[in-house]
Amino acid sequence: MSDSANATVVLGFFAIVSAPVLAGGYYMHELQQKAVVESQDRTFKTSCKTYKDMTTWERWSTPLGWRYSWCDDYLARM
Repeated sequence: MSDSANATVVLGFFAIVSAPVLAGGYYMHELQQKAVVESQDRTFKTSCKTYKDMTTWERWSTPLGWRYSWCDDYLARM
C-alpha cells in the first residue's frame, strides 16, 4: 500500500471509532446540563434566598456568590 492509502485507512479507522465516542460525550454533557437546570428550577426558591440578599460586591468577591451565580436567572421569579 502507498503512504496515502495507509493514511486513508488510519483516518477512516479513527473516524469510525472517535465519532461515536465524541457523540456519546456530547449527549452525556447535554443530559447532565438538563438535569442541572431541572434541579435549579426545583430548588431556586430556597437556594437563592441568600444570594438575593447579597450585595453586588459580595456576589463578585465571595465563593458563595460564585457558587450561586446561576441564581441571577431566577431573581425575577422571586
